[in-house]
Amino acid sequence: MVKATETGIKSRSARLPWLDGHPPHLPCVASDIAPDVLLPGDPGRVDMVMEQLSNAVLHGQKREFRAATGMTAHGRPVTVCSTGIGGPSTEIATVELSMLGAERAIRIGGMGALLPGMPLGSLLIVESATGHSGTRHVYSPGSSDEHASPDIVAALVQAATILQVPFRVGRICTTDSYYLGQGRPIRLGDETHETDRIDYARAQNIAGFEMETEALFAVGNKIGIQVGAVLAVHGNRVTDQWLEDYEPAQKRLIAVACKALDLLNQTVVPGSEHG
Repeated sequence: MVKATETGIKSRSARLPWLDGHPPHLPCVASDIAPDVLLPGDPGRVDMVMEQLSNAVLHGQKREFRAATGMTAHGRPVTVCSTGIGGPSTEIATVELSMLGAERAIRIGGMGALLPGMPLGSLLIVESATGHSGTRHVYSPGSSDEHASPDIVAALVQAATILQVPFRVGRICTTDSYYLGQGRPIRLGDETHETDRIDYARAQNIAGFEMETEALFAVGNKIGIQVGAVLAVHGNRVTDQWLEDYEPAQKRLIAVACKALDLLNQTVVPGSEHG
């Protein structure tokens, strides 16, 4: 993996379009980035994370990429950078952050649950992701799941337990499609068309749908950084309920992710050696 220190060029090339240590997409440089990074999808949630950090500094925004750095409750630096929607922009954020010095990345986002016992606002700590999205296929061709780093899974479980936030640990399906790919109806002429994706996914022991995690895991595992994901239930496709006010759930999600990072940086997390 090329590092930002190797990109101190004064003119861009098409092969690696960095300029004097500045990536082509992210609004930051290496000195802005902490080893630990949180990755929401929505740029608006960067500010929500900043509210839970001390001494937070906003680095700026370019396109869907909004980035800031602050300190957790235990004084550990953490960077938050939005990825936008889907695998391609998640790949850009993950690769460029790694080149800037990031060593650990945790996605914090929303999902549509496929299990009736997952209430709105509860959390899924992701062990593995499937779906065979386009970005994943480039980085990791094949049919097996992409897995989170066991240490991150264990830390997230411990953090959610300490903070008494309801959660499950499970498998997510990442899809490039918000509508047909997640079994939502579309209009085709005068008819409504939808797929049986929900029944198929539930038969595969999948806890829910979302659009970024498989890409993050595939890219992170390929380039050698630790990866994880914790997702809030914004909708339940079985009960057909939708969470109108997702801010309280997102705040709990952020608290769990920050607590997990503090646990990872303080000591070995109990249980992590078991994967």
